[in-house]
Amino acid sequence: MEKLKIATERLFLRSPNINVCFRIIIDGNFDPKDFSQAIDKVCKRHPLLKCAIEIDNDHNAWFVPNANSIEAEYYKHEEMPDWINWYKKTDNIPFDFIHGPLIKICAIIGDSQTEIIILGHHIIGDGIGYLNLAKDILSALDNRLETIPQIPPANNKFIKGKKIGFLSGLYAQKLNKAWRKNKTHFSENDYLEFFRNYRAQFIPQIYMDSINENDLKKIKGICKLNKLTVNELMTSAFTAAFAADREARIGVAASTRGELTAKPYYCMGNYVTGISIKVNCVSGNDFMSNVKKITEMVRGELTDVKKRHAIVNFLGKFDNDLIESIMFASYGNYQLPISKKIGELIAEGSAGRGLGMSNLGRHEMNNYNKFRLLDLQFIGPAFPANILSVSIITINNKLNICLRYNETEIKTNTVKMICERAIGLIFNEDKGSGT
Repeated sequence: MEKLKIATERLFLRSPNINVCFRIIIDGNFDPKDFSQAIDKVCKRHPLLKCAIEIDNDHNAWFVPNANSIEAEYYKHEEMPDWINWYKKTDNIPFDFIHGPLIKICAIIGDSQTEIIILGHHIIGDGIGYLNLAKDILSALDNRLETIPQIPPANNKFIKGKKIGFLSGLYAQKLNKAWRKNKTHFSENDYLEFFRNYRAQFIPQIYMDSINENDLKKIKGICKLNKLTVNELMTSAFTAAFAADREARIGVAASTRGELTAKPYYCMGNYVTGISIKVNCVSGNDFMSNVKKITEMVRGELTDVKKRHAIVNFLGKFDNDLIESIMFASYGNYQLPISKKIGELIAEGSAGRGLGMSNLGRHEMNNYNKFRLLDLQFIGPAFPANILSVSIITINNKLNICLRYNETEIKTNTVKMICERAIGLIFNEDKGSGT
């Protein structure tokens, strides 16, 4: 793989709280040597796994190959009885962008069951990218992985892409011109100091829940009756539980992998967009009235090509190093008004911290010869603009939910209550109030 230029993803590059995690639980014999060979195979299939970040003299950022090797960590279950301990410790260590790799892997080995934890930076993979990786690791362990390299396409243009409006384009030109007169370039030490200061204040926490096969069938019945998707119902339930009689901002992530002129297919890489809406749910209304309102708003944003791609197209008009400065201005001590203003326009650093929703959909993962897949959980990125991020994935008829949050901003009991209330609303069993 030749080096690959990083464009609008520069926003992700300096985000202090945006890692992606998958937890895989398998039943069967586990050999670290076989696992190490499996990692080597997936690295051949996904070259981004062995990339580092290079900033050239013009301050462009590139993925460059031949980073350090990925050395998995191994623990016996009695040494690491709770995977969350490894996750929290590792997630709080910034990735080495200069030398790479931008992913860390751990295996916690029990007498019969093994937990495989994948923790990687969002810059090299969106949720679907890391799901592809998780599937490929299991296939490699089962000796069934093709190692044909999946090279991320350099052309990220949309098939039906619509340009931003004329006035927005002029506004971007104006800000770029002002930026070039006052621009600041951040060193790796600047980022590390920014990261440490942010994490000293905001330490990510996790709360997990799941919906079993029988209850998932009930949810599908509710969806069929009301002409909804499972994603729309879950998004509406968490929105209603989170908003609770107040206006709240909701961000919904969406994949663009099928909308690009050069298809990413099964590769790693970041191919996401998102929409942001403000909602006000009324608890006195019946739940389906709120669902109808929320779904109509979300569908309106996601089905409109211009709205769905608005953030990506908007950021694409700015200098790459200006995009990178947004995080420093929104969550650090950097004071340039231009950077802070763009951050506010895309909801970064705003006072109204919102709810983020990310759903990877339903996936069948069965029929492995050497082991049995017991569970797979998706812990999505916690964008700093969200006070609470909800990640959902359905594996073999079990729906797994993960909520990421910072306990300095919202307490665990409140997060648990929001999750319980969201599920309760679906089954018409309201169990409490939101924030």
